[in-house]
Amino acid sequence: MKVAIVGYGNVGKALKTIVERDEGMQLVGVFSRRKLSLTEYIPFDELPNYRGKIDTLLLALGSYGDVVENAQNFAGFDTVDCFDNHAKISAYKCLMGKLNSKNLSIVATGWDPGILSVVRALFHFGTPPTTIWGEGISQGHSNALRTIPQVIDGVQFTLPVKNATDLAKNGQRDGQKLHKRVCYVACVESAKGDVEREIKSMPYYFDGYDTQVVFCTPQEVRKLKQKTAHAGRVVASGDGFHCEARVSMQNNALFTAKIMTRYAKILPKLKADGYLGAVDVLDIPPRYLTENNVL
Repeated sequence: MKVAIVGYGNVGKALKTIVERDEGMQLVGVFSRRKLSLTEYIPFDELPNYRGKIDTLLLALGSYGDVVENAQNFAGFDTVDCFDNHAKISAYKCLMGKLNSKNLSIVATGWDPGILSVVRALFHFGTPPTTIWGEGISQGHSNALRTIPQVIDGVQFTLPVKNATDLAKNGQRDGQKLHKRVCYVACVESAKGDVEREIKSMPYYFDGYDTQVVFCTPQEVRKLKQKTAHAGRVVASGDGFHCEARVSMQNNALFTAKIMTRYAKILPKLKADGYLGAVDVLDIPPRYLTENNVL
């Protein structure tokens, strides 16, 4: 399978590592708007010239705006991405479906949204399940911080409140009441007040959450970025039962990349079976992900 990576942040770098280890995949190139010191680097503007030469594009762009703003460039390609803005997945899926009506785009294939979305679907036994994230580094929220013009660098950690599991068992499903978001930000000194206000009012990411903004140096942010672990739980409780699924990873980006490449591998089979346009993980029967259809 000939694949190319679009974007070279943490997930893009992790994808490169996974693809290069996989004998069933060939890395055609890494597309980026930044000039990269990689032999595989291809300028982003050259992407249209590669239609028909790449089996699947692995999209590793930020969900806050980057991947949507550049979506037109992916028309005519099969794609897999890890779009992670829960509130906007439906609109994004619709957009990719219109752009790729004759191809296939698998959207939101990370661990959450993604595989934990499948768990949430399975755990609907009358009482809707609750998701608890963390403690760990959030790729999407960190990217959202860095889109603010005055921000030099930033990283965000998601922390569940101390009694999150008990609250969830007692029916609390509001994620804003179950989590705290801590943002470490290096920015222009004179812009600190504006940056903090913009972070705390950012819809779908920080607005409504208990959000703490800690200003620090770029060097301190780079050191914090070395903490790559994350975790998540889906909890469902009801009359006489309790269900819980856990995901724990040492490297958030690497685990996300593994999930993306797994879905990339099943994409040809999905197309052969008639899937076109855009699908998410809930549209794909889990049997496609199993080895030899073994239950």
